[in-house]
Amino acid sequence: MDEQARQQEANFRYGLIASLVSRKLDPGEQMALMREIVSHEYETSSGQRRRISLRTLERYLKAYREGGWEALLPSVRADKLTTREIPEDVLAKAIALKQEQPGRSVRQIIAILELAAFVAPGTLKESTLSKQLRRRGVTRKALLNTGWSHFRRFEATHRNSMWQGDVQHTLYLPHPDKPGKKVMAYLVIFIDDYSRFVCMASSISRNVWPGWRIA
Repeated sequence: MDEQARQQEANFRYGLIASLVSRKLDPGEQMALMREIVSHEYETSSGQRRRISLRTLERYLKAYREGGWEALLPSVRADKLTTREIPEDVLAKAIALKQEQPGRSVRQIIAILELAAFVAPGTLKESTLSKQLRRRGVTRKALLNTGWSHFRRFEATHRNSMWQGDVQHTLYLPHPDKPGKKVMAYLVIFIDDYSRFVCMASSISRNVWPGWRIA
């Protein structure tokens, strides 16, 4: 499974559990919602139709609550994720950025490193960096329990000197043209780092517009 396929699978898994992790539910409500989720058939980004068992859904939910979105990525061979793939100075900078703001996603950290010309665009893989951070205990959950607020937060020094963007995988919604089918909805946003001004925000579905991309 290549990197794009792994990320698409993680997006699919998150879409299944999004309604379970986006709000607090009591045990009875959660189980009822889980049974409703597994009763449907879903269409993946590759056009395949899939059903998910309750046990599998429970596994996805547990993985997300323990490790976030990155924990939903399908596993790969350990020898493909050695430290040699990330130079020590790059890994140290990534760790510092995560410690500085635990809420930063791995994707955001890579974007900052690329925008700062610390690494060449496309050379640092999201799954590889995520694995190395987890191995070192540098996760949002761990940092929130270890006094992370003492780290200085990063902020650009001038307006428009840096924009940051991210894509949030949200829910499976009814397909507008195919009754009975559901598609993943994505939220896309770009903000100015200095002013925190929202420069662009939009929602889109890759299944409905398969050629979409952010230029």
